[in-house]
Amino acid sequence: MRRTAANKAQHTTTSAIETAPVFSPNGREIAFTSDRSGSPQVYLMDTEGLNVRRVTFEGGYNDSPAWSPKGDKLAYVSRREGRFDILSLDLESGAITRLTHGEGSNENPRFSPEGRHIVFSSSRAGTFDIYSMAADGSSVTRLTKGGDCFTPDWSR
Repeated sequence: MRRTAANKAQHTTTSAIETAPVFSPNGREIAFTSDRSGSPQVYLMDTEGLNVRRVTFEGGYNDSPAWSPKGDKLAYVSRREGRFDILSLDLESGAITRLTHGEGSNENPRFSPEGRHIVFSSSRAGTFDIYSMAADGSSVTRLTKGGDCFTPDWSR
């Protein structure tokens, strides 16, 4: 469903803070962050704003969802031990995989167009730079040097 200024619609009506919406690859669902449960968590809903369901339950602060190209996984950030790490949620099985492990704060994950890599920002070298890794969390590579790089994405 294409959204324009002429056909915009409000999909949530809670008093909660709701941010970071992102459409699924097939355009049928939206992942977003809401604090309606008392702390930021990732939710899904259909594009009409119905069938809202929470999908993150571990961790007190989960944010920044990103769909895999197939729509079967969500990468997101979760605050662990005072820092953000990147996790992957398999939407079919419910399995969660921790992709980063406490090396600085790791934020804003985005899957590559073919789904084999994730790009993200991290403060692991002292300033925020852009890194890439395999979708399983291996092969981390620093892509920028110099800091102040926060919101990576892939061109399509």
